[in-house]
Amino acid sequence: MSAPDLKIEAMRRRHLAAVERVELELSAIPWSRRLFLEEISRSGDRYYRVAFCRRELVGFIGMMWVADEAHITNLGVSKVAWGAGIGSRLLLDALGYASGAGIKDCTLEVRAGNLRAQRLYARFGFVAVGVRRAYYHDNDEDAIIMWAYDLASERERSRRAGIAAALEGEGKSD
Repeated sequence: MSAPDLKIEAMRRRHLAAVERVELELSAIPWSRRLFLEEISRSGDRYYRVAFCRRELVGFIGMMWVADEAHITNLGVSKVAWGAGIGSRLLLDALGYASGAGIKDCTLEVRAGNLRAQRLYARFGFVAVGVRRAYYHDNDEDAIIMWAYDLASERERSRRAGIAAALEGEGKSD
C-alpha cells in the first residue's frame, strides 16, 4: 500500500459495517455497531476517522476529549494491512487534529501483552505511567496507561513530522 492509495476521512454511519468487521477481527471485547454510532453522533467532543485503501476500509481511530485532555478510545487496523503504516497515519491525523484544537495532552489504555501497539504509541511520544489491573474482562489482562504530553510543542510537532516523512520515504501509509 502506498500513501496515494490511502484515504482518511470522517467515520460515518455507512462505514460502520466495515468498522465492525475490523473490530471483530481484532478484539476479544469488540465495540458494537451501536456504540460506534453513539460515538460518531456526538460532534463537540469526539473525533472518529476511517482509513481506506483502494476503497477497502482498513482501519479506524476514535478520540474523545474533555477541556484540554484527549483520550484515544479505539484504534484498529485490519490484519491484512499490518505493517503498512496505517496505524501511524491514523495517529498522525488524530494527534494533529488534537494539537490544532488546543488539546494539550492525550492518554490511552493498551493491553499489557500488546507490545506491537505499545511500540507504536511510544514512537509517538506516549509513555507508560500506570497500570489498570485486570482491566480487560475477557481474560483479566492488565491495561497499560500511556500519556503523550505537550502535543503542540515544537518537540512533538517535529516528532510527528519525522514520522510522516519516514512513512513517505518508505512508501508506507500504515
